[in-house]
Amino acid sequence: MRPRLLLLALACLASALAAAAPPPAAVADPYARQTLKITDHAWLLYNNLRSTQPPFEGNVIVFEQRAALVVVDAGGSIPSGRNVVAAIRALSDKPVRFLVYTHYHGDHNLGAGAFLQAWPDVVIVSSAATRSNMTGAPMAYINTYAHDYQGMVDYGAGALKGTKLSADERREWQRVVEIGPQMVAGYVGLEAYPAALVFTDSIELPDEQTPLQLAFLGKANTDGDVIIWAPRQRVLATGDIVVHPIPYASASYPGSWLTVIDRLKSYDFAFLVPGHGAIQTDRRYLERLQAAITDIRAQVAPLAAKGMELAEVRKEVRFAKLQDEFAGADSWDRSQMRGFFLDALVSNAYKEAKGEPIVQGHDGG
Repeated sequence: MRPRLLLLALACLASALAAAAPPPAAVADPYARQTLKITDHAWLLYNNLRSTQPPFEGNVIVFEQRAALVVVDAGGSIPSGRNVVAAIRALSDKPVRFLVYTHYHGDHNLGAGAFLQAWPDVVIVSSAATRSNMTGAPMAYINTYAHDYQGMVDYGAGALKGTKLSADERREWQRVVEIGPQMVAGYVGLEAYPAALVFTDSIELPDEQTPLQLAFLGKANTDGDVIIWAPRQRVLATGDIVVHPIPYASASYPGSWLTVIDRLKSYDFAFLVPGHGAIQTDRRYLERLQAAITDIRAQVAPLAAKGMELAEVRKEVRFAKLQDEFAGADSWDRSQMRGFFLDALVSNAYKEAKGEPIVQGHDGG
């Protein structure tokens, strides 16, 4: 066959094969929300129930009061906010009267623009410290958020070409690469929406059906964490003071965090909704989290007292027992636990031991 006819035949064959081939599988929306009824007048809208899976989207809780809704957190991206609004509208025709931020980390509030479009009269509520963080330097990272996520996707694509990944790591990096384009697009053009109503200690949102109490119990995961307590429903929303199954530490305050957990344990809750992850119905996870923070502080303090530098302290601290307890044998969760919790906790415990300030910033969560 002459070259020109051969090329024509190959082109026709390629066209026929393309027409016969099934279309590529659609990638599921990485910001999709599922709805779970917690109890009467309370729902959880969740994205991932594993705190180690990107996109790292915080839980959203919807409380129904007589005339309107109160929503805790707003989703962490523009499409996430839209999905949250759609899920709320599927639950109720009532408007959202209050949107409460548990803390300033963007995975809990960068979807708020969709709320303001859907319900222009919504009042955003937060602690004074959270508003300060959202109007200052700690929120500056949103300008590079899409770039940072793209870097994670690129890293995963490179890692998948190698042979050193465990089955757990390969599974998760494959997922990251598959959802990468949609995930990164969700962080383009972000805007922060600080609260209009702020408080320092506590505030109540009264209602005869679902009264709510908002309180700052002390510095924990951030310097402005807010908890939301629904006494009639016995639902306690903690934000990232509690994250399951792998905790977040970021710019946390280990010493006062322990005190805050004691205060959480004093609530007569039937349902504890963490900032990420599955609902807890008892105090066992709180006790495990408290024990982990205590363990790291106990290891770090004497090393800091000896005058060791942080880099040296990191080499001395032993993590294996805690990784076994929280992550088990899953190599992905074990590595994520180092990044999200243990390394940050060592750093912050060291600063506390040395009397150095813990500066708020965004390292995830």
